[in-house]
Amino acid sequence: MLSEELNELIHKANIPEQLRSYFIESKEGQLYLTEEMLSEIEELYTFYNALYIFDETQFSFYTITSLRRGSEATAYYYYLRKILESNLELMSKDQRFHKSSEGTFAFKTDMISLNSRFKTIAQEFGQNVDFFYKNQYDRIDVMKTYLLLGKLELINDIVRDEYLLNMYQGGRRVLERKIDELGLQIYIKKHKNN
Repeated sequence: MLSEELNELIHKANIPEQLRSYFIESKEGQLYLTEEMLSEIEELYTFYNALYIFDETQFSFYTITSLRRGSEATAYYYYLRKILESNLELMSKDQRFHKSSEGTFAFKTDMISLNSRFKTIAQEFGQNVDFFYKNQYDRIDVMKTYLLLGKLELINDIVRDEYLLNMYQGGRRVLERKIDELGLQIYIKKHKNN
């Protein structure tokens, strides 16, 4: 059973939520954890979180595994750090491309930034389509509208979001109708609707 002091420290600690839950709920985890170890786990988490993008579930798994395998409290920090350095996939927060442990490169970004970028593109596209719809031809940037249409199509290939899909399909229909209505000689490649 956790001491009241250790329980309070766990609740206040800067650690992943799933790790906090494990320490509170697991009787086995409570047998191994000391205040000093919790402090070292928190220090490592703060270090990695400040510099890297990583899977917090993996961090929690390797932390729990290191506790189960056991290590003297005096050497625990170095033991856990070695395990994390060997096993945790890290990506510098300054990098967009990441080399995985298999030697392949992948594009990575955090979902908050990605969702924000998707929303900005959708809003810009909606505004440009609205200019077409309202016949505000002096405000229309045809090239920008088509670039945004392409970006929105790519976004729909990456994520399946009904709002973005409806915006893409509806905006595309408005553009096609306006082009036909105005007799413009702009070719829109006909893609099958997603």
